[in-house]
Amino acid sequence: MRKVVFQPLLLATVLAFGFMAVCLALDGWIISGLRVDAVVMSEHLAFRPDGTLLIVSCPNGSQGDPHFRDLQGNSVTLSEDDKNASLNGCLLQVNPPQESDDLAWDDRFFQLADGRIPATIWYFLSDGRREGTGYFVGYDRNSKFCIGYLGTAGFRKGPLPVEEWFPFSGTTDPFKNSRLVSKGAGYQVGPSGGRAPQGFLNTWDAYIFGRDGKIYHADLQARTVHVILENSQLRSVAASAWTEDANRGSLWRLAARTDDAILVLNAQGKLLARYPIPEALRNLDLTFAESNASEAILYWSSPEDSLAMDKEYRIFWVKPDGQCREAAVTLAHCSELRPMRVYGGVTMPSPLGLAGSYVWNRFCELLDHGLSATPAEALGRALTEYWPALAIAQMIALGLAVLCYRRQMRYGTSRTERIVWPLFVLLFGLPGWIGYRFGRTWPVLEACPECGVAVPRDRERCLRCTIDFPPPALKGTEVFA
Repeated sequence: MRKVVFQPLLLATVLAFGFMAVCLALDGWIISGLRVDAVVMSEHLAFRPDGTLLIVSCPNGSQGDPHFRDLQGNSVTLSEDDKNASLNGCLLQVNPPQESDDLAWDDRFFQLADGRIPATIWYFLSDGRREGTGYFVGYDRNSKFCIGYLGTAGFRKGPLPVEEWFPFSGTTDPFKNSRLVSKGAGYQVGPSGGRAPQGFLNTWDAYIFGRDGKIYHADLQARTVHVILENSQLRSVAASAWTEDANRGSLWRLAARTDDAILVLNAQGKLLARYPIPEALRNLDLTFAESNASEAILYWSSPEDSLAMDKEYRIFWVKPDGQCREAAVTLAHCSELRPMRVYGGVTMPSPLGLAGSYVWNRFCELLDHGLSATPAEALGRALTEYWPALAIAQMIALGLAVLCYRRQMRYGTSRTERIVWPLFVLLFGLPGWIGYRFGRTWPVLEACPECGVAVPRDRERCLRCTIDFPPPALKGTEVFA
């Protein structure tokens, strides 16, 4: 059994997974082409520095000039300077994810520079735990020697005691809603050391939103640490862009979200503005931006959905005294994955491969973005959405499984092989057929002298008529012992 079935089955499985990898690469190439069309057909919001809302689309292609219109659908013409002068919003979550206790290494450290010459390279290191901790360690850029550590009590040349580690949890990756906020990364230093005007964030400023409700400011250049805000109602913290003018570009301040307000702080933690959060947004993740008219823009957008055809937005313009106005808009959102609900069964003609790629990714997306309440609901929705592709892949697999069974019968294999191999092909589809067909050796087929049917010649009698094959003709060179 081990020799006849297990070893060929193992090789066939390896070949099947290899062919599925080729199919995934083909899918990626197809989706990248579809993504260009999705960018062209999708719309998004933009805000001018004074808070004016515009809807942006690219009707002439992703490389063409964008088209702008207002909420009423009227076309708006902007100068080149106006096109580049738009507000950059920052995401402020109602409950930032704490992540799990097994974060990948890339999500457990972040690299910064202190703006000195020569620079000291600082790393913020986290243990990656849900109730975890973290600290800064610095290395001289030239000598590579460790110059010291930064913790809640400030700078030390030697290792920090555990009680001085920051109460930090979650990822350090700034693109994944980190509790570590900084506008500097790597060896980045700007002109004149990259120093920003008074009150704005420098590249060497780092802010840690601790589990204890405190915001710690680590000035890597001065090598100091201070608590700039302590509030038990803190929910999330982010760097907020503030554009002074088109020439100077974006300067950055700190935005801290509490249960009922957005607090705008300067680099040292001084409160610059407080904007109440409208009741409708208090339990939702929101994007915040501040206009040059002393007005906050807060908006919610429907969760990311790779198969959605539109995206909903609810926008509020809020003044410090609580006065606000509201608008709602639904914009086109073209999904590059939507065609794969059908064509995926052709580009990935494998029930197992399709379930392990598209269906599984969709299942995870539905849970991660809150589009389904339970795993059972997410699985049911993913299967429902991809049933055309699954049906196509399963029909291809069924046809190939029938061919596999007929081939097994033709070669007179054992009963076990007649069951195992068709089931293998039924599960893996076309990749399974390729592994089955080319992952093993096959005996030669020759016509039987008695019945004339092509049968395997790896046995002594014909598989069809059961008559013994005649011995080979003597050539006169044989040696008989």
